[in-house]
This record gives sequence, C-alpha cells and structure tokens, in this order.
Amino acid sequence: MVTSQEMSENEMGYRGSKSEIQSPQPKVISVKEQRVDGSYFGFYPKLRCTLMGFERNYQFKIPSNQFNNRTFSTLNTKAEAEINPWFLTGFADAESCFSIKIQHNAKLKTKWRVRPVLSITLHIKDLALLDSIKNKFCVGNISKSGEKAVTYAVDSIKEIPVIINHFDKYPLLTNKLSDYLVFKQCFEIIKQGNHLTEIGLLEIVSLKSNLNLGLPVKVKEAFPNVPEVNKLEYKFNGIPNPFWIAGFTSGEGSFHILPRNSNIAKQELFARFSIHLHIRDLEVLQGISTYFKEDLSEKKLSLTDKSAQLQISKFSVINNIIIPFFNKHPLLGMKRLDFIDFCKVCDILKTKEHLTSKTVYNQIIEIKSGMNLNRK
Repeated sequence: MVTSQEMSENEMGYRGSKSEIQSPQPKVISVKEQRVDGSYFGFYPKLRCTLMGFERNYQFKIPSNQFNNRTFSTLNTKAEAEINPWFLTGFADAESCFSIKIQHNAKLKTKWRVRPVLSITLHIKDLALLDSIKNKFCVGNISKSGEKAVTYAVDSIKEIPVIINHFDKYPLLTNKLSDYLVFKQCFEIIKQGNHLTEIGLLEIVSLKSNLNLGLPVKVKEAFPNVPEVNKLEYKFNGIPNPFWIAGFTSGEGSFHILPRNSNIAKQELFARFSIHLHIRDLEVLQGISTYFKEDLSEKKLSLTDKSAQLQISKFSVINNIIIPFFNKHPLLGMKRLDFIDFCKVCDILKTKEHLTSKTVYNQIIEIKSGMNLNRK
C-alpha cells in the first residue's frame, strides 16, 4: 500500500546548498541556505520538488538501472567506479543528509513510525556519480525526484550498518558530523527494537530535536514535553586525506572565469577557485587553506554574518598548485567538466594571447559560457 503524508520543512532535514549572488564587482558571493524541501539545486535555483513523492518510492525499492544511462550519464568512468572512501566522505560532507523520519501511523502500538534515512539528492545530470556512490556502498536505491533531480537513499535497517561502518572508519569533518552522531544514536535504539516502546520513541524524539532543523510542527504538538538532550559537541580536527578535499570540492567548490575589471574592452580575465560555506564551518575552510600551507602563497578568506568564503585567484597558485592537485586527486560528476574547461582557459590565459587577439578572447568567452549553471 502506498501512503502519502504531508511533510513539514523541518522533517526534511537540513541540506546545505549554494546560492550565487552576482555583485557589481567581479566576484560571486555564495551563501549556504536551507533546502526547505530537501531538493534545492545549484544548477536551477528555482527548482523546487518535494521528496515526498520519493518517500513513497522507498517502499518499492526502485533500482537505479531503471534510468537510461545513455541519456543521463555523462561521467560513467572507471574513476567513478572506484571512488576513494575519503572522497565519498568529502562528498557526503557537502551533499548528504542524515535524518530520522517520524510519521504518524495509527496501526502501530506507539502510533508513530520511525525510519533512519541517509539521502543524497543531485541534479539528474549527476546520475552517473550517484550510481557510483550506490555501487560503492552496495546498498540503497536511486529514484527520480521531480523532473530534474535524482535521490540516492538508504533506509533499510539491514543496510544502515553499512553506512555507519563507513563513516565510523572515514569520519565526516564538517558540522554534519553532529547530525551523523545523532543519527547513529537513534539507529542504535531502533536496532534494539526500543523505538517500538513509548520510552524508546520519546528518546528518539528528544535526539531528533537536535538533528538538522529540529522537530516538525506535528511531532512537537504530539510530544509537547520532550526532555532536552545536550547536542553532541563538534570539533574540527584537520583534513586527514587529500581525497576528502576532492570529494568536498565536487560538491561545494566552484571554478570561475571572471573579468579583471568593468572595462571589458581591455579583455582582462582571471581564473578563480572558491569554496563557500556557512560560517559555522569556517574552520573547515581554514583547514583546506592550511592543507596547502607549504605551497599556497595567497589565501583569501572573506566573511559575512552567515557565510565564509575561501577564494584563490592568484594565477601562479591556480596553475602550480590547484590544477595539479585536482589532476592528482580527480573531481567527479559535473564539477569535473567545469574543472576541465577551467584548465582549458587557464592554458590560454598563460599565453596572454587573449589580451591582443579578439579571436582568442572570444574562444575563452565561449568556453566560459558553457560552464557551471550554463552547462547543458
């Protein structure tokens, strides 16, 4: 039987996303925001498609091979089939959501159904990457979520231990670690079957109050006297592996070609690599900067009340450090295509021919026009 229930924004859980705001000067300000419906994508900022339809698919376990990979896959490569475990953790730090779904069900003794869910929702262009993640874990299912999105989800009690084993061995580095630890605590209660008792259910509700956006309205109304639970303290302990940076950048990084000044006639352009996060993950950006400490001669960190932004635009650093790093520790998914175009432009910028040749300059503009949000 397929059931459909209303879901509040809180119940969907926190899913970080980037919104880019073009400022008058040649820079892009990107801030983190809540994906209120769990399905906001940088490719299409106006796309909103609830995952409730997908939640119905949980019960059918739709296999990922239902998709025509010749249509949707752009990077189904050997590299993606052999995803480094630290890359996987880095990408999860950027794109995953750990949630505990609590839904009313009158047929159950406690009247509430509890499910742990790991989910990653991407634009459908990244189906190949999502399929590779599924193959790496060997658990879970992929389903369409709206017209332009796909979601990988693991919610089986038998399969969740695979997820926990991975993240215990290759731990998350951002504030998402706090959500994972709450998720893990809740799963331990579920694994013992205690979620089927009033005491166990109340404990899960208390823990969920510290997860992502907290409790949805309906759950708050049903459990008005939820005991407070201290949130597990998160502490950033540095970056243990370069592939974590590759995975995290595949989700959160940006590669841009921008005009040097407002006078387009001068044909001056520069390349910039950046990562934009919520201010609470400032230490992560500092950690990435520190990771390149021996060679990185220029680091720029800009802050607002809610966001932190690491920007690297000095060409010698881009050319001698950033590009070699990601050639050695490859990005995956659509972000890799942006990086490839970024490298093409940097090769041209190195010659400075774009400053004197309109043809070469237009060649860069053509490459730039197909990057990031404009990629088809």
